[in-house]
Amino acid sequence: MTWWILGGILLLYFLYTVVAELVLHIWHIGTLHRGNQDERTLALTFDDGPDPVYTPQVLEILRQHQVRATFFLVGKRAVEYPQLIRRMVEEGHEIGSHSFAHVHAWARSPIGTFRDIARAKATMETLTGKPLRYYRSPWGAMNLATACACKLFGLRQTLWSVRAVDWKPGDYADEVVYRVVSAAHPGAIVLCHDAGGAVGAPKNTIQALPIMIQHLRNLGFSFSTIGELDKARVHRKETQVSPYAGYPVLRRMLIAVWQLVEAAFTRIYHVHAVDAIFRISKATWHHGPRMHEQSGEILVQEGAKALDLHFQNETLLTFSNANDNRALIRGLRMTKAAFADIARVLEYHPDFRDVEVVMAVTLMNRGIEMLGFHVEELPDTREKKRLQMYMRFLMGMYHPEGFSRLRRGSQSLALKLVWMTRNEIIERYGCTTSTISG
Repeated sequence: MTWWILGGILLLYFLYTVVAELVLHIWHIGTLHRGNQDERTLALTFDDGPDPVYTPQVLEILRQHQVRATFFLVGKRAVEYPQLIRRMVEEGHEIGSHSFAHVHAWARSPIGTFRDIARAKATMETLTGKPLRYYRSPWGAMNLATACACKLFGLRQTLWSVRAVDWKPGDYADEVVYRVVSAAHPGAIVLCHDAGGAVGAPKNTIQALPIMIQHLRNLGFSFSTIGELDKARVHRKETQVSPYAGYPVLRRMLIAVWQLVEAAFTRIYHVHAVDAIFRISKATWHHGPRMHEQSGEILVQEGAKALDLHFQNETLLTFSNANDNRALIRGLRMTKAAFADIARVLEYHPDFRDVEVVMAVTLMNRGIEMLGFHVEELPDTREKKRLQMYMRFLMGMYHPEGFSRLRRGSQSLALKLVWMTRNEIIERYGCTTSTISG
């Protein structure tokens, strides 16, 4: 009988902690961990403060660079330094709760969880004079009571999508810069610390922060608070009509399944969202050398590092309707604007500085010469036939006319190679005013 009781207790604890962690933290069901993925906006967040030594330095850097951030504060520490909380509010920063006593959720009972979250909320609201809306649990750990308490008290559980890992001992400010800048993406929530961790660890954050901000701005990112990021996400969710709403049921089901496949593909092959138009990944040029027609200068060598362009699915819809010239012009304008983001990636992203050519193998090549691309026929190989079948399948699945579009426009939907060298795209679309070095 004793073993049955022990087994039941362990099962309940497993459900209370591990299952909650899986659902809320790993799968992000019911938690906020990023904003809109097609807007180059991100939120800097700082945990574990306030600290009388480090927090003022962080605030001063943010003031100098005119960046507003979100501070997830520990209630016990906030009570000790109310002047820092007032300064945060006066300078336009947002306050979130990071619990009252900073205890791991797996070590808290349900009643203890409720009490801590309630006490932290009351403390923050008293200190700021504003309602508290966002809660981040210590270490991001969850239990079932965490979700229930947040629901009861009107708090949005908030995690992150980019980690600075700035809590370890040692000197590694350059690593913090690289981790954040290389992982930054549209809608990112960046986790930093202005207190806690190893002794002296926040010094790395303070050294990295101004460089990090400048690099992110070079990459075209703007900064917002968690509240602004969340508000934009909710607005888009409430107002955006699905482009597939009028599609037949079977095709909508096919698209839903395919989006899961694409999510796995994105993770496995490290495909990064850039904006509403493009996703990118690193590749290798295997189409032979290319030379300048007049000078004979070698533009691209075989085996050169390449940046592979992938259209976002909604862009596929806009840009693929070859019979609608207005849609074509609109798509070209959107694409032209998006190439400024690609140029920034080539100039300032630490993982793409060795890229020599930007390329895509695509059916959507009509008019792309106007954007500065070289357009070439692909040799008739099995690989070309395989790619053409795959891309025509995507076109038929996503296009409003469905697979009939392929039959009607079979001549105009030819698979071609489009490419532009690094220097060409930076010269045409880039901005080289930064003085920040790598």
